[in-house]
Amino acid sequence: MVKKEFMRNGIQNKIILIPVGIIAVLLILTSIYFYRAFNSPNYPDGERVVVTIPKGVSFDRIADLLYENNIIENRFRFYVTGRLLGWEEKIQSGMFEVPPGKSNYDLLKDLRYGRLRKVFEITIFEGFGTQRIGGLLQNRMGLDSTRVVELVYDSSFAARYGVDHGSLKGYLLPDRYRFFGDDNEEDVLNKIVGEFWTFYNDSLQRRTEELGLTIHDVIVMASIVEGETLLDSEKPIVAGLYYNRLRRRMPLQADATVQYALVDEPPRRLLYRDYRIQSPYNTYLFRGLPPGPINNPGRRAILASLYPADHSYLYMVTDGTGGHIFSETYSEHMRAVRQFRQIRAEQERLRRLEEQNRASGENGKQILAD
Repeated sequence: MVKKEFMRNGIQNKIILIPVGIIAVLLILTSIYFYRAFNSPNYPDGERVVVTIPKGVSFDRIADLLYENNIIENRFRFYVTGRLLGWEEKIQSGMFEVPPGKSNYDLLKDLRYGRLRKVFEITIFEGFGTQRIGGLLQNRMGLDSTRVVELVYDSSFAARYGVDHGSLKGYLLPDRYRFFGDDNEEDVLNKIVGEFWTFYNDSLQRRTEELGLTIHDVIVMASIVEGETLLDSEKPIVAGLYYNRLRRRMPLQADATVQYALVDEPPRRLLYRDYRIQSPYNTYLFRGLPPGPINNPGRRAILASLYPADHSYLYMVTDGTGGHIFSETYSEHMRAVRQFRQIRAEQERLRRLEEQNRASGENGKQILAD
């Protein structure tokens, strides 16, 4: 009797153990599945892939995009991982550059916090014009350069940023910028002009008022200073010189403005006829500041225009080495001009001599070859 009872209990225990064992196996298999779903790398031997996630798309569509672009190997695993984490509504939109070997968990985390957003680092140099900036953005980011220029010269668009002079020319502050891959033309200009206003703070605006100028006046002056000298040490001197001429109602006679007036020609040495061009930007013919900036000046040129050097210079001429000779009187200036012409003549003589020597050397090599 005891033996039968023991056998019956053993059978019952076995019956109980079978589903427990099945459940344990299922739990192990499920754990393995979810571990793989979370942590297994996707395409470890693949390449970096750029994918764009549009704004407002569903998590289901995001999984499709990643699968279609060979970023994830198993769409269902990725989808389940995102749902279990509760991140399906937290994925950022934008252009992402995904390296190979990302697990679903790491990929979701990066997409949630925007860590993989494609970034373009672009440097706008001092003195760049609007067209040049548009071309740079097109070449580096694929933006529409025509659209960039249109926005810069759109008076209503400029007015959004507190610029009431018809365009944003002069307010595109040179700097090194980081743009995201999905930034459009408006986004990029918003960041650039925003950087300008961050720089041109309340302190600089008060200084502008102290000088009896408008911000537009300062930017126009700064653009001329930027166009006239590459040396930061000279910028305050050049600004002071042009303010001196303005106070005496003398024409500025800035070559950079004449060069700007030659809109259909590339930069070159100016000729005598160029100084007669009928343009409000020709400061040889028209007194005062031109109607707008001739380029986008940098911080140093703007600061030089706000804090010009105090001196009595009225004239300047290049010294042939990248700098300038400054003079207080016209007679001093003409001596400096003659000095420069002698330097330029010597430079031209040496250039021709170098060309002759190079040509002679090439002819000698050809004779030896023959």
